[in-house]
Amino acid sequence: DDVVIDVEITSNRGDCLGYIGIARELTAATGKELKMPVVELDELDKDVTEFADVEIVEPDLCGRYTARIIDGIKVGPSPDWLRKRLEAVGLRSINNVVDATNYAMMETSQPPHAFDYAKIADGKIIVRKTIAGERLTSIDGTQCDVNTDMLVIADAQGPVAVAGVMGGLDTEVSETTTTILLEDAYFDPVSVRTTSRRLALPSEAAFRFERTVDIEMVDWASKRTAQLITQVARGKVAK
Repeated sequence: DDVVIDVEITSNRGDCLGYIGIARELTAATGKELKMPVVELDELDKDVTEFADVEIVEPDLCGRYTARIIDGIKVGPSPDWLRKRLEAVGLRSINNVVDATNYAMMETSQPPHAFDYAKIADGKIIVRKTIAGERLTSIDGTQCDVNTDMLVIADAQGPVAVAGVMGGLDTEVSETTTTILLEDAYFDPVSVRTTSRRLALPSEAAFRFERTVDIEMVDWASKRTAQLITQVARGKVAK
């Protein structure tokens, strides 16, 4: 019995590719107050720097990168409310962690990505261009021959995601995952669009990054995503 409203968003309004962006426009038009979700996190005693080290080699292509560690999660099926909300917008349920990131994307317009932290070599995250000969298998099973001018997320051993497009199969969240590294970032729209087209690898994330996400929303969106994940999969967030 739910009503689903299909809204056509112009290519210059990437900030409206989520519920909060639409709500902001409605409140501006009606003079009402925008009520944002209250974000509170259950935190670990450890700092995120004890888990991960982030290096941005290409700041012109990655204006902001936020990494959060969530430890002690339990991956499993999503609750009915989450699964139904995703199905209403055409997204299939994967597991509670991935579903929480997808719901956060639909809410904030900001595409997050969750890596299995145990599969990130040396806890190192490097935002860089690819090196000749590098390859990556994306989470949908596509073999990606990444060119040297493509932006990737790499660990100490090699690429683990195509930046702003899709994560890699080797670091995806699975039922054995207990700790995740949560990525929220701002990637250059032209870079994302070019890479997505060359690899023939469309995604909901690329669709949003291509249309320019709000760089000022990155940190808040990361916190909100972490909150949603811990609500459905438990765990605590590193400071």
